Amino acid sequence: MDTRLHADLEAQLARLFVRCPSLCGFVVQDGDPVQFDLVCFPTPDGERAEMILGEISQMLEDLEEQRPGAAELLRGHTFARAFH
Repeated sequence: MDTRLHADLEAQLARLFVRCPSLCGFVVQDGDPVQFDLVCFPTPDGERAEMILGEISQMLEDLEEQRPGAAELLRGHTFARAFH
């Protein structure tokens, strides 16, 4: 992954985790359509889970719009909130 793409992704992820404080991490699975595995605490209800999925989808769409082909590179990757 090139340096610019990595920086764009880091910025998008930082904003995502701020907007979704219960989201601990997610996996972008291989497959068509793209599917996600979420890890949240506390476990969100159905409506909140749908909102988080929408936020992740929007993040990937925004990244793809800015950097065509970028979202495809993320398939099979896990992204987690960093705790220090």
